[in-house]
Amino acid sequence: MLTTIRDFLVTLQLFNQSDMKTIVLPVTVFSQALASHHSVSRFLLVVFWIWMHLLYFTVTNQTFGTSPEEDAVNKPNRPIPAKRISVDSAIVLGWVLAPVDLALSLYAGAVPSGVAICVLTSIYCSGGGHSHWLSKNGCCAGFYALFEYGATQIADSSEKLNQNQLGAIIGSALIIFTTIHAQDFRDDEGDALLGRRTFTLSFPVFSRISMPFLLTAWSITLYLFSEANQFVLLALMALGAVTGVRFLTLKSAKDDRLSYLYYNIWLSMAHVGLSSLDLDKVAAWYQ
Repeated sequence: MLTTIRDFLVTLQLFNQSDMKTIVLPVTVFSQALASHHSVSRFLLVVFWIWMHLLYFTVTNQTFGTSPEEDAVNKPNRPIPAKRISVDSAIVLGWVLAPVDLALSLYAGAVPSGVAICVLTSIYCSGGGHSHWLSKNGCCAGFYALFEYGATQIADSSEKLNQNQLGAIIGSALIIFTTIHAQDFRDDEGDALLGRRTFTLSFPVFSRISMPFLLTAWSITLYLFSEANQFVLLALMALGAVTGVRFLTLKSAKDDRLSYLYYNIWLSMAHVGLSSLDLDKVAAWYQ
């Protein structure tokens, strides 16, 4: 009995495994940085809410259309290609998770974000949001914004966010929209075999050239407009430059996986800068 429960929990975690460092960790840290109040109970609820809503997305995404075949090429350790769960059983799991997550959002006080994540999951998977790089980047930015908004609501135990919190989340969405193709380089070979239209395959040269410029530009922007610790902002600029140059010059799948790890560290540091964004400075610059 205990072995069966443990195996089931491991299977659930494997659905989320690749997104722990890209969603769960940075969104949790960001929400805590933005929150005005902190408690252990609220922190644990934030982590659980993010993990559960991410699970709904990953289960739905990994069972839709040709995803099982794609994962067999690009990500064979995921639960379905690894034969830990069948496609039909995973589909049923997704149906169960939808009402469970909505009930959790109701309890946690983040219903709008919870509902929107479910809707955007449908748009991304069955609505074709994943099929073109532009809509894919837009959906990714939307997911981050919704997770961050809901997590911050829960952390702060508040229905509405203040201007600084909203500004930081909007900034996060813009960074994600313009740089999230960092995740696609490592999967180019498999995506090409499957005929996917990612940004990195549609613009193979420009996408690599864009990385050092975009990461450096966002790092400088945060250095100018954030009130975060100067050491953190200087480290952000240095890491952004190194990561961007890696994407430009080191092009093997192994190198791209390591560069993507660096990108996620850079992204987490960028969120630290966003959490201390000085909107008055931003407004003054536009005047």
